[in-house]
Amino acid sequence: MRKSKKRIKTRHKVVSISKLIKTADKLFSDAVRQIGANKEGLQVCYTCGHKNHWKKLQCSHFLSRYYKSARWDFDNARPTCFMCNIWKKGDLVNFRQKLLKEIGQKRVEVVEAKRHQSTKLTRAFLEEKLQELLSRPQE
Repeated sequence: MRKSKKRIKTRHKVVSISKLIKTADKLFSDAVRQIGANKEGLQVCYTCGHKNHWKKLQCSHFLSRYYKSARWDFDNARPTCFMCNIWKKGDLVNFRQKLLKEIGQKRVEVVEAKRHQSTKLTRAFLEEKLQELLSRPQE
């Protein structure tokens, strides 16, 4: 009698779109919260000025993450404390005023215009976005 050899099936695990989004969100959030942090990792809340370690702050978006075209735009996000981001729902009036002073009217209008752009989160788009975030220099 012959012994039959079992075939070993090798499958490449394909990462789901939702996991790619989650990974991109995490990388983006970490990058936003670290920009401008000092050597000890202290960062300032963009809207109220509260100081805390960057890991204890949140990545707040001027335009909601619902708008996919602005979701990973560095002009659209800043580090904020829990109080400002959650309880004050981003403190958007103050956020916009500070954003205008920091980056100017044109760039704020570019971010606001992304409300009307449609972006499909395809695997290729997300993989490209991940490569951009991974290759971004650390500050």
